[in-house]
Amino acid sequence: MGEMPVVGLVGLGLGGLVVGAFLNVVIVRLPDGDSLLGPSRCPECETPIRRRDAIPVLSWILLRGRCRSCGEPIPAGYPLVELANAVLWVGAGLRFGPSWALVPMLVLVSTLLAQSVIDLELYRLLDKITFPVLGASVVLIAAASALEGDPTRVGMAVLGGVAYGAFLGVPAFVMPRGMGLGDVKLALLLGLFLGWLHPVLILFSLIIACGLGIVVGLLVLVARRGKSEPFPFGPWLALGCVLALLFSDPLLDSYLIDIPAWL
Repeated sequence: MGEMPVVGLVGLGLGGLVVGAFLNVVIVRLPDGDSLLGPSRCPECETPIRRRDAIPVLSWILLRGRCRSCGEPIPAGYPLVELANAVLWVGAGLRFGPSWALVPMLVLVSTLLAQSVIDLELYRLLDKITFPVLGASVVLIAAASALEGDPTRVGMAVLGGVAYGAFLGVPAFVMPRGMGLGDVKLALLLGLFLGWLHPVLILFSLIIACGLGIVVGLLVLVARRGKSEPFPFGPWLALGCVLALLFSDPLLDSYLIDIPAWL
């Protein structure tokens, strides 16, 4: 696997911004069942957003975070999602380089970003996102594995998805109020990619996710002065997976575990 050239990283950053803008549409519309087609509108005055006002990040800055028509504030979450997706795409490019593996990884990180924002806002992980991406990912992983000359790794990917989903399925059925089925379904997708690189990454991912979830959960509990409220675990599962994938080399090297060079 070669290193991604600078021009390639710049392209990934720009592409990540554009896809991040689309993720905002998904985040806003899909939970309510609205169509992803059609122009975006200001949620306050319903005025269609002009193309010049839809440039990722830049338009928000030029408009000073306000709608051109009614002057209502535009949440900072919009440019943050766009920037976050660009960072994730560049990070994936640095880790996987110009390989076929990069394509499904880009799909994964963008999906996890959208699902995480939805879960943080609505305490929901949408099946209408998880399942289509899961099916598409199987195809993309199979294609990437074949093109890179190691089609047998598809079996490891599927095994990883089943294992991670089953592992989280137990506490979800024993303590349904502590672990939602949305997390279990998301784990099928996470395990698919983690198992593709190496099944042991599932353990690293879960440890990272639990550690982050516990720390943030305690901080939130303190901020709420001990008041118990729902706390989404999906974003931390997603972040644990992304970190385990992006830093898989040092994680596996520390345990003298090898993975294919193209991954």
